[in-house]
Amino acid sequence: MMHSYLILDDDSKSILKIQAVMEGFSNFQLMATATNYEDGLNAILEYQPDFVFLEINPLSANSNLSLLLINELHRFLKKIPKIIAISHDTSKAFEAVKYDVLDFLVKPFAESDVRKALLRFEKNNDTPVIRLNPEPRKISEFKVVEPKLEVQENDNLARELISIQPEYVQVNSVNEELITLLKTELSGLKEAILEIANQQKPTFDSDAITSQIIEKLEEALPKENSSVDLEPLLSEIKNITLDAPKTIVSNEEVHRNLICIKSYGDYRFLELDEIAFLKADNNSTDITLNNGEVITAFKTLKYFEENLPSYFFRIHNSYIVNKNYVSRIHTGNTVCYIKNSKTQLPFSKSYKENVEQIIAQLAGSEFKDI
Repeated sequence: MMHSYLILDDDSKSILKIQAVMEGFSNFQLMATATNYEDGLNAILEYQPDFVFLEINPLSANSNLSLLLINELHRFLKKIPKIIAISHDTSKAFEAVKYDVLDFLVKPFAESDVRKALLRFEKNNDTPVIRLNPEPRKISEFKVVEPKLEVQENDNLARELISIQPEYVQVNSVNEELITLLKTELSGLKEAILEIANQQKPTFDSDAITSQIIEKLEEALPKENSSVDLEPLLSEIKNITLDAPKTIVSNEEVHRNLICIKSYGDYRFLELDEIAFLKADNNSTDITLNNGEVITAFKTLKYFEENLPSYFFRIHNSYIVNKNYVSRIHTGNTVCYIKNSKTQLPFSKSYKENVEQIIAQLAGSEFKDI
């Protein structure tokens, strides 16, 4: 199958070298190239490629190409493309590892180096990826007409989560590409449903939801006056629920409030309530637990600010604090004290509102000055 990629490099000779090497691999398609940060970011957001060759130590500082581009992608994309970092030396190799890049290539690299990186990419991407944009595949041998079907009033889940109405599909032959497309789209829809389940904290049965969607498809497909047996198509779709164990997101699982810190194949699971505060350290973050243990995560402090629950407050460019571990706030000295320790965290004027919220929430409505 085809995989899409981009080249972000301010060295035109390097771009040509990569293109020449990649032409030897028929299942990889170059979507665009860029020589600076802004154009590179726009290209990734437009094409959403499977992977990117990214120069992280450019010849010209004006290009602004760097690993910081990866942080920016997390703001806009749910799925980040794999990154193959390239550089003319190894000075940024350790930093690249922190960003969990797929590979690190040093110029001038050989064709065998690129081949190894591509094989590693394919090994990590066993699931087929079907890209409908920017160049949609044309699936022949079927015709779509638009009926007007009403969704039942009590069918709230289907009405909220399926934005399109069922369409009658007339199939001349069972098209394998159509089957793959439907399986991929349905799997993606199930993931979206489970994500909503985590946010709203009800109990959801993903297989039950899939069955409901299949019923809608069966209603949409013609049952009479068709010379084609559509059962193989429906069977393929139903197999989605048989490929993996039944997935249920329950209240108990949702309320566990776990985060996973990954480092070189080591997965550390932390209860959010155990975290006292977080401190920025360049492009990584030091997480301090209530027992004094410090764990390093290779994510920026901004990433945690955007993803931690509301009882975590940013109080400084370098600090996020769990309000439940604040024992004292001294506005004159602009410091917060952490419970059961001698730790004092500074807070800055730019985060004064957050500090005031902590005071208000900890004090409560019945607080009295003594």
